[in-house]
This record gives sequence, structure tokens and C-alpha cells, in this order.
Amino acid sequence: MSIAYGGIIAFLFRGVNLLVALATILLTSRELSEGDYGLFVLSLSVIGLVNAATGGITAATAYQISNRRREPALVALNSGSLAAALGMLAILAGVVATAAFRGEVSQVGVAVGVSAAAIISNSVLAGVFLGRESLVRYNLALVTPPILSLVAIGATFVAFDHRSPEAALAAYAAGQCAALVAMLVLGRSLLRGGASFDGSLTSAVLRFMALAGISSGISYLNYRADLFVVTHFEGKEGAATYSLAVYLAESVWQVSGSLALATYARVGSLSRDEAAQLTTRVMRHTVVLLGAACLALFAAADLLETVIAGDKYQGMASALRFLIPGVLMYSLAQSFSGFYTYQRGLPWVAAVVAGTGLVLDMVLAFILVPRMGINGAALASSLAYSGAILGGLAVFVRKERLRPSQVFRFGRAELDDYASLVGRLRGLVSR
Repeated sequence: MSIAYGGIIAFLFRGVNLLVALATILLTSRELSEGDYGLFVLSLSVIGLVNAATGGITAATAYQISNRRREPALVALNSGSLAAALGMLAILAGVVATAAFRGEVSQVGVAVGVSAAAIISNSVLAGVFLGRESLVRYNLALVTPPILSLVAIGATFVAFDHRSPEAALAAYAAGQCAALVAMLVLGRSLLRGGASFDGSLTSAVLRFMALAGISSGISYLNYRADLFVVTHFEGKEGAATYSLAVYLAESVWQVSGSLALATYARVGSLSRDEAAQLTTRVMRHTVVLLGAACLALFAAADLLETVIAGDKYQGMASALRFLIPGVLMYSLAQSFSGFYTYQRGLPWVAAVVAGTGLVLDMVLAFILVPRMGINGAALASSLAYSGAILGGLAVFVRKERLRPSQVFRFGRAELDDYASLVGRLRGLVSR
């Protein structure tokens, strides 16, 4: 499967995910007050942080299947036992938060905990699909939860006439749980077999998960920590406006994520040199495709503010433009992370890059947000993204004995990928 063809498959699903996320944003931002929408966004950020911190279980599961050649049912059982324990802890934390705190936290604690538990369990199934290079089922594991959550939120707002952040989050949790049941049914053929608990495998998954989870958690904080800085200086209203700019800017990562996703299983099974060459090819595709997407997004920023944000969230367009250069540079982080996670088994390398970006982002945000508002947060993120990934790429190029041009120069191999894609599409049309 060529990078272009595999990337198209993944991008089609991620495009659906993007549209669902946009629909969720439009629905909740317009049906909730600005302050309530800010609470909803912050609650989803907490869920996202838990998802990122435990998302290493997806990488750990896929690594054991693709790189270590373990049976899917065996890995699923052992990874699933860890996911179940983590899920119960998440629910317990939500119950404790509801009982121990007053006000907004008590209203959303249980829904946040249940959502996190369902997401953690679904991550195991996603890892099984990814390890088997079953891209359709893997992508279904990614798009089904937000689709069902959107349906549940819409029903809560329209059919039951409940318009509050706690009602929206309860509906979100219900959608995540329904998606988990659907994915268990979808993956039942891979979960059959004489699997048993294996202490050494469980320990290996736990170690890998912890390292990958730290990396994912730091990466997520790198993406979202400045949202809390904006909330501190600009209030929930500023956070709501900034979150829209961030969402639009990071939407282009659906392209880079799709390209990287199409090669994760192969990166894990190839030799180190071959995997490094494949990774640089993905990076070259990323630079060209995202460069075009970012230029279009930059030019359309004012129009997007008018159509999506309106008068309610003024200032989104300028923040979006500040974010775009850094988002373009950091799009290379997904293939960089895939190489060190699935090929080298060193997820902590990505954590170092993300951690560097996080430190830079927080330092710059506390300096720039008081002076520039949400534009300062956007500029801080852009500078931090660029500095962190350039440092990581310098190490990657040196260690793998590559030339910088192999990362950034689009060449013959990439043209062949698209020629192959055109040939496949012509074949489908002519049938």
C-alpha cells in the first residue's frame, strides 16, 4: 500500500471525525452560553488529558502485535485488564470529585470519569486493529465515539430540551459507552482464541504504556496547557474564543496524522534503516500537503471567523493566523513519534520533544498572554511547536545518518506514490 493510498483511506475517516468535531463545536457553542461553553471545553480538555495519558495503551497493544508478533486475543486480554483497572479508577475519581467539591466540578465529575473510562477501554481495541494494520476498523474505532456522542448531545438539547454543560457532558459519556459496545462487536473475530493472562506480557504492556502515556500526556499538555493560562488571564470567554482558533489550526493535523497512520504497522515491522527512510517519505508528503492546507487556512481566517464564530467570538481569526506556522512545523511530530514508538520502542523520545515544547509554551504564554491576550497564547504555541520539533528532527537526522533534504525535499518517490494512487482510482472508476 502506497503512502498516498493509505493516507487517503485514513484521511477519509479523519475527515468525518473533523466534521463531527466541527458540528459538536457549532452545536454546543451556539446552544450554551459563552461561560457554559467554556466549562464544557475545559471538561473535554480534562477528558482529553486522561485519554492522552492512557493512550499509550493503544501504542503498547499495537507494538506487541506488529513488532513482537503476539496473538491479538492474547494482547487484548492482558491490555484490557489494565484498561479496566484504569477505567474504574477514572470513575472513582469522578465520584470523589463530585462528593468533595462544590459548584462546577461537582456537576461534571461523574460524566468526565465515565467518559474517560470508556475511552481508555476503546483504546485497547484501537491498538488491536492498528497492530493488525486493519485501517478501516482502526479508523472506525476513532470516528464512532465522537459520532455517537454528537448524536446523544443533539438529542439531549433538542428532544429533551436540556441545555447545560452537565447535560452535554452526560450525553457525551453515553455516546462514548455506546461506541465501546459497538467496537467490541466489530472486533469480536480478533478477540477469539485461547488467550490467558501472561504476567510478563502484562508487565511489558504496562511499562510501554507508561512511557507512551507520559509522552502522550505531555504532548496533550503541549497542545492544551496554554488554554488554562488564557482562562486565568482572559476568563472562560477568552478560553472559548481561543479554543475555536486552536481547533481550526490543528484540524490540518488530520492530514499529517492520516499519512503517519498509514505506515505505523510497516514502520514497526521494517528494519531500522528502512523504517527511517519510510518516515522521511511521510515527512516529505506532510510538508507539501500541509503547506498548501495552511496557506488556504491562513487566507480564509477572516471568512471562517464570520461563518463559524460570528460576533460572539471576535478575535479568533488573528489567533488562528499566529498558530498556523507552528502547527505546520509540528505536523512532522506524528511521523517522528511513530518511528521512535513503533520501530525503536522508545516512546520517551517523543515525550522529550513534547516536554521541551511544553516548557517553552508555558514560559512564553505567561509572558505574552498578559500583553497580547489570546494572540499571545497563539504566538507562544507557534514558537514552542517550531523550536521543539526542529530540535527533535536535528537529533533524528544525525542518529539515523540522514540528510536534512531527505526530510524536506519532495522527489521522485513521492511522485510515484501519487501516480500509483491515480492508477488505482482510474481502475476503480473503469469497473
